[in-house]
Amino acid sequence: MQRVRGFTLIEVMVVLVIVGILATMVTLSLAPDTHRVMGDEALRLSRVVEQAADAAEMGDPLVLVWTREGYGFRRQTDDGRFVETGEDFFAERRWPQGIESGRARIDGEDAKPGEVLPLWQDGRASELVLPLLAGGRRLEVWLSPLGFARVEDAGAEASP
Repeated sequence: MQRVRGFTLIEVMVVLVIVGILATMVTLSLAPDTHRVMGDEALRLSRVVEQAADAAEMGDPLVLVWTREGYGFRRQTDDGRFVETGEDFFAERRWPQGIESGRARIDGEDAKPGEVLPLWQDGRASELVLPLLAGGRRLEVWLSPLGFARVEDAGAEASP
């Protein structure tokens, strides 16, 4: 009698389990981590806002436009219009998927969505609070009247 060569059912099942585990690990490692991305975006925003406030202090009439989808900087012209800065550093930026802006506050008052927020007024930086929301978490970028920016973890997401 000839012996049939091949794999046993147990061997095939073990291989399938291993392939399944590997596929799961690859899928999870390729999925973006929204909390990490939001933290990176908040740190980037804090540095850009700080640089913009410094430029505004030196006489460059920069303002921030804060929208639900992202933010951008504009320069005020002599006739009072707001135009693109033309600089890559201050270019309009849209949030990555899964992140959105909350309601901004300027000097303790809620700002309207899309409102132009001056970065320097009355001899000091505007006090800004710029919230980022994602996956039930809330980070806030604060600009102090001295022109220093910081990121704070506000914990669970509150209503925007």
